[in-house]
Amino acid sequence: MQKILKIGSGVLFGTMVFLLFLVVFQGVLSLPAWLAVAGRMHPMFLHFPIVLLLLSFITIWVPGGKNLNDEWLSLLRLTAALSAALTAIMGMLLSLEDGRTGILLEQHKWGGVIIAVLGFLFYAYFPLLAGKALFARAFTVIATAAIIITGHWGADLTHGEDYVLGPLKKNEIHAVPPDKAVVFADIIQPILEKKCVSCHGKASTKGGLLLSDIEGVMAGGKAGPLFIPGLPDTSLIIHRIQLPQEDKKHMPPSSKPQLTQAEAALLYAWIQSGAATDAPLFSLPEKDTFRVLATNYLQPEETPGMSEPVYDFAAADEKKIAALNNNYRIVVPLGKNSPALSVNFFGKSAYSTKSLEELLAVKQQVTQLSLARMPVKDADMKVIGQLVNLRKLNLNYTDITPAGISGLGALKHLQELTLSGTRVNPEAIEKLLPSTAITSLFVWDTKIDSTQLLRLRAKFPSVDIQTGFVDKGDDIVALSPPFIRTPAGIFDKDASVEITHPFKGVEIRYTLDETEPDSVNSPVYTTPLHIDKNTTIKARAFKKGWYGSGDAQASFIKRGVVPDSVVLVSKPDPKYMPSQATALIDGQLGDVSNISNGDWFGYYGSDAAYYLLFKKTVTIKDVLLNMMQNLGGHIFPPATIDIWGGADSSHLRLLGSSSPTVPEKGSPSRLLQEQVQFPPAEVQCLKIMVRPAAALPAWHDSKGKPAWAFISEVVLD
Repeated sequence: MQKILKIGSGVLFGTMVFLLFLVVFQGVLSLPAWLAVAGRMHPMFLHFPIVLLLLSFITIWVPGGKNLNDEWLSLLRLTAALSAALTAIMGMLLSLEDGRTGILLEQHKWGGVIIAVLGFLFYAYFPLLAGKALFARAFTVIATAAIIITGHWGADLTHGEDYVLGPLKKNEIHAVPPDKAVVFADIIQPILEKKCVSCHGKASTKGGLLLSDIEGVMAGGKAGPLFIPGLPDTSLIIHRIQLPQEDKKHMPPSSKPQLTQAEAALLYAWIQSGAATDAPLFSLPEKDTFRVLATNYLQPEETPGMSEPVYDFAAADEKKIAALNNNYRIVVPLGKNSPALSVNFFGKSAYSTKSLEELLAVKQQVTQLSLARMPVKDADMKVIGQLVNLRKLNLNYTDITPAGISGLGALKHLQELTLSGTRVNPEAIEKLLPSTAITSLFVWDTKIDSTQLLRLRAKFPSVDIQTGFVDKGDDIVALSPPFIRTPAGIFDKDASVEITHPFKGVEIRYTLDETEPDSVNSPVYTTPLHIDKNTTIKARAFKKGWYGSGDAQASFIKRGVVPDSVVLVSKPDPKYMPSQATALIDGQLGDVSNISNGDWFGYYGSDAAYYLLFKKTVTIKDVLLNMMQNLGGHIFPPATIDIWGGADSSHLRLLGSSSPTVPEKGSPSRLLQEQVQFPPAEVQCLKIMVRPAAALPAWHDSKGKPAWAFISEVVLD
């Protein structure tokens, strides 16, 4: 036995030395894989030292126990001290791998180290302690308190703050009435508190992400911004939530309480609606999806006074709904325990009649459908007509004709229809309205004139027909913006741009130099504009007795020299990486409202670099990059753009550089064209270097963090 104790004492001393080494050098250590495995055993192993230490402490309190130097009791104290030291080491290793920070984690780590030291002292100096009963008992009381407190901190780390007292505190939580609720504080923050703050709170900040307050939520973490306002499908938080639960990046981790379907839908709708924070819930539009979902979520089911639709169909199978969701089609329930579904399509290139037909798997449950700006044809109306419970349909700026609109007569429950920017005519409307339950109809930017509108309103007085102005609450109203009918993008030789407005007698004024059109100095649009160079058109509508409209804007870029091939020197973020490198020269400018449609190359924390290669020598004098600006999404113009050229990649010289202007606070989301000009150069290889801004400006909510850079097209001349 003496030999075992002697060897064990040596092992204990070495273990304590290793523990103190980890404490001193934890900030600079890199953890090998085999030690990471040992660290993950910490939660399994930690119960042994607790039990063994408490048993060894009892020997001080039992009559005659302070005089017990039996070898077996010495072995107990040795085992207790050694297990405490090993558990503390495992905890230190786990903290190095886990990527967490925070006050609670630091407290728990130091608590574990202190317990290991106390266990070592209790074993090494037991003969001294045993001779002083009062001191020895005080020592065990202090050590026991340290075990309890450290264990409490560990429980909070694992299960969330106030885990032990949680059942008592649940009674203190009161739901806020919807009409008094504030968007973030009363709806979003409670969800994060329940399901996320245990890993991302002030006490334990995993991945540098703090979700216990609005500042932390807006700042994001080490992986970048948590979300992009208005773009839930490209937001990190939605991506992590929608991963399979067995995926190690799924959030919350599979070992933690999961978000309910209602909670996940609320987070999605909140980001989609713009991620308001301090706004009252009822300040949002009455039919805003987030407002509808949040009202249902907050309102107790038994509380009267809320007018909710009652549906006579059952909910769809959750597996079917999950299968229908992808980056280009989002299917979500309308509210808590509601069987009704809302469907939104994104990305023209991903839309097809087949993608619409797949909704027939839940045709009874779809009550809202948005196909705005999708390439919808008349034939697709046969599919839509089978969504028998459809209440709300958005067909803005689609390709349907009056013949296709007449096919919507099968939708007996249809209440709201938007047909702005389509070829609808009064005859199609007159044929459709009697066979449906439509009460709201939007026909902005169509061929329906004011005389036809008056006739329609007189014939259908119960239908609210909106056609192109904004009521400002007085006798003067504002015109809607003109519509630039010619699609923006890249043209080959020249382009003819047509601008229209649904109101007769409206004067359209425009500019071609990116200045704001005014009603006096800007030229008047009379015939289609002929352009033969890179041009950004801005247009406004004016009419006597009306407020001038807002801007309509479109960019047109002349195609120049086309490279024979493209090589990506640096890869973009995997979430924003087109399937082909040639997407950089395919003539598609990208859609500012959908950054995951396969047109955008997104970079965060690293430079973008491309080789453009030519089979024959070409002459280049400028390079234009089409990029994006979305300040809320941390997407800024890059800090610098450098253009290198030469005979091949080994013989390049700097041709030109550019440093785009930093946008001002409040600047809108839009496409950016940055042109780098230089003396004509003969090249067979161009290298484009784009460096994202290293730090967001001081006025930004996430000042100091890196910015994203998004690029969709390169045009050479």
